[in-house]
Amino acid sequence: ASQSLSYQRKVSAFQRINWNDDQQVFTDGWMKDLANECSEPEVIELTKMYGASKAMQTLVEIHHNRYEQTSHDIWKEMKDAVLERLEDYAGAKQRLSQLLDEEQQRELEQELEEERQLERPPPVKPCQPILHEEIKQLCDMQSIMMNLTQYPRVFRRLPYAFIGTTFANDCQAEHWQEKFWISTEFQRVIETKGESLESFLRPPRWIIIYRNQQLILLSALEANWLIARLNSLYHKGETENPSTTTLRLLLPRIKRVQSIFVNTPTLIIPPLIRHSIDIVPFFISLQWLVQLFIFNGTLYFETVDEQTAYCQCLSLCPKPRTKEEEEAFKNGWIAVDGFVSNSEHRYALMLHEVQFHNNLLAFVKQIIENRNNSHAPMTSHVGSIILNSLKLI
Repeated sequence: ASQSLSYQRKVSAFQRINWNDDQQVFTDGWMKDLANECSEPEVIELTKMYGASKAMQTLVEIHHNRYEQTSHDIWKEMKDAVLERLEDYAGAKQRLSQLLDEEQQRELEQELEEERQLERPPPVKPCQPILHEEIKQLCDMQSIMMNLTQYPRVFRRLPYAFIGTTFANDCQAEHWQEKFWISTEFQRVIETKGESLESFLRPPRWIIIYRNQQLILLSALEANWLIARLNSLYHKGETENPSTTTLRLLLPRIKRVQSIFVNTPTLIIPPLIRHSIDIVPFFISLQWLVQLFIFNGTLYFETVDEQTAYCQCLSLCPKPRTKEEEEAFKNGWIAVDGFVSNSEHRYALMLHEVQFHNNLLAFVKQIIENRNNSHAPMTSHVGSIILNSLKLI
C-alpha cells in the first residue's frame, strides 16, 4: 500500500511531460520541481509526526487517511484496488493510526511486553556406579564360559539400552543381533523419577568380545577396570595367544577419513599381535559392524562393502540402481525411500543379509540426531541414503 502511494506520486509528477512533443523545453527549475516531487521526504515535521493523537484503526482506514493527506493526483482505479486488497488480506486487523513510514512506525509504537515463566526440569542425580563381579569374571580365561542369560541383573540384550526412551518402541528389538549385549551399568546413567532418558543415552565407546562369541557394550568404569586386568594377564603370559576375550574402542565415523579403532590389532586390549600364522585373530564382521553403525550414529563409510552391508541390513535398495532394480522400482517393489518390504522381492533383488524386516529409517534418523546433536547431513554417506535414497560411493 505504501509503495502504491509512492508510485502514484511519481506518476503524477511526470504527467506534466508531453512525450509526443519533441520541442518541449525542460528548464532547470522545472527539473528541480520534478526531482522534489519524486523524492521521498528526508525530514518529517513534528506536527505531522506527533500532532494527531493515535487511535486504533483498521489498516484500510489508516491507508485511506494517507490518501486524503497526499496532495498529488491519485488514480482512483489504483486507490480502489489497493483498498480492496487491504480489506481482503487485513480484514478487521487494527493498528495505532499514524501517518508514518513502516520503519518509523515500528520505532515509535510501544511494544507489548510479555512475561513468561518457564519451568526448568529439576536437576538430575547420576547413578552410583557399580562394578559387578560378573564383569570381572569376563577376564577369567580358565573358567567355563558364562551363560549371559543367567545374569539379567548384569547383562541384557542390546535393545535394553533404549529402556525409558521413545526409541524403545521403534528400535525393532527382536531383530537386533542376538549376540549383542549391554551391561546394565551401560544403561544406568541417572536416577529417574519417570523422566525420559533420551537426553541421557550413554554413547557406546567400549565393547568387549567375550570368548570370540558375544559382544558386550560396557560403561567407562567397567572398561577402565578391564583394561588394567587384561593388560596384566597379557604381560604375565596368562592369556591365550591370541586372546579370545578382548576389549576394544568403538568410535562413530562422523568424518570422511576417520578410524573407528574397533578392528585395529595394535589398539585392541590385549593386542592381537605375536600370534601364530596358523591362527586367525577375531575381527568383527561387516554384518556386525553395520548394526553397531546404526546404534552409534555413524555418518560415513570407509569402503563400498560397508555401504552395501548397511543397505542390506536395512533392506534398502537406493539409487543408483541397475536396470532390473529400476524396473522393480516402477513395479512398486521398492518404496520411494528405497525400502523393500516383501520377502520375495528381497530375494529377487539379492537382499540376502536383511536384519530389520520393517522400515527402520525413522529410527535411524532419530538416533543419529540424538547421538550427534544434529540432523544427518545430506552430504554424508548415511544421510544421503536415509534422506535421498542415494548411495554416494
